[in-house]
Amino acid sequence: METFKGAEATLEINDKVVKKREPKSYRAGEIDQKIRKERTEKEARIMKEARKNNVSVPEVEQVEDHVLEIEKIDGDQLKDVLEDNLDAMEDLGENTAKLHEADIIHGDLTTRNAMLSDKLYLIDFGLAERSQRIEDRAVDIHLLKQVLESSHPEIADAAWEKFLEGYKKYTKSGEVLERLEEVEKRGRYK
Repeated sequence: METFKGAEATLEINDKVVKKREPKSYRAGEIDQKIRKERTEKEARIMKEARKNNVSVPEVEQVEDHVLEIEKIDGDQLKDVLEDNLDAMEDLGENTAKLHEADIIHGDLTTRNAMLSDKLYLIDFGLAERSQRIEDRAVDIHLLKQVLESSHPEIADAAWEKFLEGYKKYTKSGEVLERLEEVEKRGRYK
């Protein structure tokens, strides 16, 4: 079994993925329990909703209090294999388009949160939100663009173009990409 510790949760990976939200000592016990339970339930609900909308995500197997059991995807994080799998960015674009069509914002759209197996899967919906705002969609893909530029600079432009090929299948992609330009301008002048 592999174990990974993140800021909010611990992942145990064997034949499935078990995500446990850890207690926070700075929060009162009852409040902490409530927050962890709500966040776990919300993540499961959003993943199930994404699946209903044909987004490629692991299946939620069980939810209990602050523990989420998820189907294990045997594959590689996209960040580790992107250079040899640029076409996977088009799949990432299509899946993001389907998410946004369903009013779901991933919240942490990176090449680390995509797994490449028999197909591409989006993972880690811990920061996901429901939103109808174009701004939230633009910020969602802005993060991805920044990650490509900083983590994959030699192929960032080609990867972004592939992503856009898939993302443009979203009916409001034009509005989102227009807003993305505004988001990028704001970022330059801070």
